[in-house]
Amino acid sequence: MSLGSKEKDSELILMVRQGRREAFAPIVERYWGRVKSMIRRIIKNQELVEDLCQETFIRAYEKIDQFDLTREFSPWIMKIAYNLVGEHFRKTGQKFQLVPIDEADLVSNQPGPSDQVLGRMLMDECLERLPLFYRIMFALRHGMMFSYEEISQILEEPIGTIKVNIFRARELLRVYLNHKSQENVMEGTKPK
Repeated sequence: MSLGSKEKDSELILMVRQGRREAFAPIVERYWGRVKSMIRRIIKNQELVEDLCQETFIRAYEKIDQFDLTREFSPWIMKIAYNLVGEHFRKTGQKFQLVPIDEADLVSNQPGPSDQVLGRMLMDECLERLPLFYRIMFALRHGMMFSYEEISQILEEPIGTIKVNIFRARELLRVYLNHKSQENVMEGTKPK
């Protein structure tokens, strides 16, 4: 029997628990892109991103018996990835720094490519000013499209706290964007 996309996560996990290691391959294929995307938003070094992705799935495989089959797998694997990234930063003494968002994540009202680039640069600059916890929540919600429930499971925070913090992140971002836009307008009117 060939394993593929038709098996549910829980069925594959049960097979892995029964000693069928090959049943883990479809899980890796199913979630690799999402895990890599999250890690890539925090870490700039592509080689390190790949290493942390691999380590995430190794840890998931080693701890597969701890997974609660009544829950969704995605938040569980993302929590492992998030913890590994945190471990990396604690070991190296570095600070979390979110990687700039993709152009597709930025909705621009201006049609020209230069306006899109400038808009993206402005958004990145304002995102960088957000407190770390807000940046992470904002990236998980708006960059990676996780639900509030999934973010709650990943960060082990109540859903109400997640919603409030994402709201605050949006409000702060709006203030930063408005302030930065006003600065740019004033700079544009200065005589040279």
